[in-house]
Amino acid sequence: MKVRIQMTIESDAGEPEWVQEVAQLERGALRAEALGLTLAEAKSILGNLQQSLVEKQASEFLAKHRDCSCCGRILARKGEHDLVFRTVFGKLKLVSPRLYHCRCQGQGKASFSPLAELLPERTSPELLYLETKWASLMSYGMSVKLLQDVLPISRDIS
Repeated sequence: MKVRIQMTIESDAGEPEWVQEVAQLERGALRAEALGLTLAEAKSILGNLQQSLVEKQASEFLAKHRDCSCCGRILARKGEHDLVFRTVFGKLKLVSPRLYHCRCQGQGKASFSPLAELLPERTSPELLYLETKWASLMSYGMSVKLLQDVLPISRDIS
């Protein structure tokens, strides 16, 4: 049996706008250990789903912020860098463009990154909450181990 897991984003009218495959699984003969998802498969699927969803949300946010809010001109692009955002479902790498300010907005900083301004903490509130809660209930080492065992988080938790 082959299982394909896809994420579909629909318009307000219900039309599919974007489809992306998140995972593909294969199952052979039914055995107890092959029934349903393993923890590793579930963590991988959640991590892939989170990466796809956040990338799509970030690209839509950036598309809305590439024009000057005053005059409507398309802002010139200075370059881009990777932004790492930590979530409960793992670290996500997002492309964060740097844009020049429009001439109509006067002087100040020459460039800015809309995505960096949106995500100044680089960590989701949900992850901060879980890290804080579990660290207050048990030792740091045990809370890190628990986070790694249960959630699709890489080893380098701080």
